[in-house]
Amino acid sequence: MNSMNTFDPDTPCHVHDGLNDQIIEWSPQWASMYREHASKWDEGVIAWDGLLLDGWEPIIHTSCGH
Repeated sequence: MNSMNTFDPDTPCHVHDGLNDQIIEWSPQWASMYREHASKWDEGVIAWDGLLLDGWEPIIHTSCGH
């Protein structure tokens, strides 16, 4: 996963919530709330909306070729 230091809340992606150890599909609709309420929790960890986000990765769409 990529560092939250490079996270762009305007881009659809997956984020990892370290608190609950789950992957969440990020919605760019949340970007303004993220910018307003997110805060650094620890090195590479962002606290936001009850979550501790510690990484992100792009959404990769694959086609099976059928």
